[in-house]
Amino acid sequence: MRTTIRRERAGRVRRSFSPRQASPGLLLWVLLLLAANALAADWMPTGESERQDVTVDLAYAKHTAVRPSDGKQVTAHLAFFTSRAFRLEVIDLGSGTEPAHPTLEAAFRAEGCVAGVNGGFFHPDWQPAGLVMSKGERINRFETAKLLSGVIYSDERGIHLVRRGRFQDHPGITALLQSGPYLVENARPVRGLSASDPRRRTFVATDWRGHWVIGATPSSLTLAELGAILASPDALTPWRVDRAINLDGGSSTGFFFDRGADRAPVTLQPWKRVRNLLGICPR
Repeated sequence: MRTTIRRERAGRVRRSFSPRQASPGLLLWVLLLLAANALAADWMPTGESERQDVTVDLAYAKHTAVRPSDGKQVTAHLAFFTSRAFRLEVIDLGSGTEPAHPTLEAAFRAEGCVAGVNGGFFHPDWQPAGLVMSKGERINRFETAKLLSGVIYSDERGIHLVRRGRFQDHPGITALLQSGPYLVENARPVRGLSASDPRRRTFVATDWRGHWVIGATPSSLTLAELGAILASPDALTPWRVDRAINLDGGSSTGFFFDRGADRAPVTLQPWKRVRNLLGICPR
C-alpha cells in the first residue's frame, strides 16, 4: 500500500477473606488484574490446533484466532524462526516501472531466503518511506512521520526491533526497515492504534528471547485488532509476544514460505507492485 496462585502449605489454616477487609489500593489492584485478564482473553485460538514445537529454528503455521465477544475470526500465515539460525534480508525491487523480480517467490529464491513478506511503505513515485538498508547499502533516509515509529534490523549480533528514538546507527547493519506503527510493546497492545480501516496486514513479532515470527493476514482487520490478537496468549503464537511492529499492508500484503522440494511453497502474492521485501535467510 502506498503511503496516503500459591498452593497452601500442608497443615496451614486457610483464612476467609472479606472484601471489607481489603484496602482501596488492593481492590484497585484486583480490578486492574481482572481487566488485564479480560483483555488478554479478547482473542483465542480456534479449534484444537496441534501444539507447536518452539525448539525448532524454522516452522510454518496457518493459525486462526477468534474473538468470543462477536465471533470474528482472523487467519494468518506465519513463518516462525530463531535469530540464532537466521538473519533478515531486505530485498530492494527498485524504483522502475517493473520490479527487479516478477514475484515474491522469485525474489526470495534468488536471494536464498526460506521465507519472507512484503516490506515497508513507499511513496507514489516508488521511493521508500523512511530509512531502508539492503545488503548494507542505505536507501533513502530517516523520516519523522508518526506512522514510521520503529526500526527492524539485522546485524552481526542478531535481529533487533526498537523504537525510532532508541535506534543507534552503527557499522555492520546489513538489513533495515523503518516502519510502523508499533503494535505490541512490553507484551501489551500499544494504545491509540486505529480501530477503523480494516484491511490485510503484514507484521513482525518477537518474544525478545530469540523467537521471531513474520506474518501476513488474508483476513481484513484493524491495527487495534492486530495489536490485541498478537498480545493475546496463544492466539497466534506459542510464546508471549513482547513487541511487534506493523509493515505495509492492504494491497501490498504478501507472504512466502519454502516447504521443501517435495511440497509446494506457501505463497500470498500482493495485489500491487511493492518497493521492497523482508526475507529470512540462514546465517
